[in-house]
Amino acid sequence: MQTLSEALLHNNHPTRPLQPAGNRDVARLVSGHRPPVFVGEEDPVILEEWIRSLDKIFAIVDCPEDRRVELASFYFSHEADLWWVHEGPACQEEPDFDWSALMDRMRERFYPSHIRAAMYEEFLHLQQGSSSVVEYHKRFLELARFARMLVPTELAKVEKFVAGLNYEAWKALTVSKPRTLKEAYMSAVDLYRVQ
Repeated sequence: MQTLSEALLHNNHPTRPLQPAGNRDVARLVSGHRPPVFVGEEDPVILEEWIRSLDKIFAIVDCPEDRRVELASFYFSHEADLWWVHEGPACQEEPDFDWSALMDRMRERFYPSHIRAAMYEEFLHLQQGSSSVVEYHKRFLELARFARMLVPTELAKVEKFVAGLNYEAWKALTVSKPRTLKEAYMSAVDLYRVQ
């Protein structure tokens, strides 16, 4: 009966080796959280959100390290799936190829250097301009993760954020000297709410 149920679980592919129950359970747990599918857009925001979503799912289901590449690659489609069909076999033969190595390879392929340079430049010159503080803060957070070397510490983030604010907010926050990005953001929002 167990052999029959295993065969049914594996769509009657008897040549496929039977997996321990725990491995199937992890795949089922991961799929139960409905991970997003990555189609292979050359958009670093989409890629990083996909990676972050899978990281959270893997953590919550306690997915073993040795299953993460296999499970993640199941959620590739279109361009990403084509890329994996060609690159995946060679990658998986590398002795230390793991989830971290897969993320690095994906960033190399789907986050090309010209896009990386553009995001870096945009963050470097980011100003509030005619945006609201909320919009400016949102864009700041989106871009900061692509220019970590510019804001390696919390203080550097605060200084960069404050420097990009419009003059009145910049002046007020320069005097109050917030210590965290959250403090700087809340102070700027409060200042604009009062005005």
